[in-house]
Amino acid sequence: MNQAEIAQPARRRRLRRVPSESEQATARVTISWIPGHHDGPARPAPAELELVCGLEADSNRTWTNRGAFGAQWLEAIDSARCSEVVLTARLGHDLAAKHWVLELAELLTCKLTASQPLIRVFFVATESALRAAPSHA
Repeated sequence: MNQAEIAQPARRRRLRRVPSESEQATARVTISWIPGHHDGPARPAPAELELVCGLEADSNRTWTNRGAFGAQWLEAIDSARCSEVVLTARLGHDLAAKHWVLELAELLTCKLTASQPLIRVFFVATESALRAAPSHA
């Protein structure tokens, strides 16, 4: 070994987990809401749906629901005259996706003006993010 080889720090290869196709391409948000009081004391159970948004560079980034509400998901929430809306996002450390979720909360704030519900946003760590976090035990 010559002197130049000894002076260079050893480089360690880091193994990176490659996100699955679904993790790379989409953001998923569960929206639940509590319908407001209408005419009786009985309070209906909260309703829930999942929205998906493409995160590719060429995507139009539209939130869609593949469930029972389909393209009418916003109208379904609005017609419930809800008192509270909760967005739960499992995104890992994707900051761009977090911004899109916050913009979704802003959209709901603007569109649900009739009932003016409390809108909460929760970012929950994904299982892969929890495994990647250093353990302090």
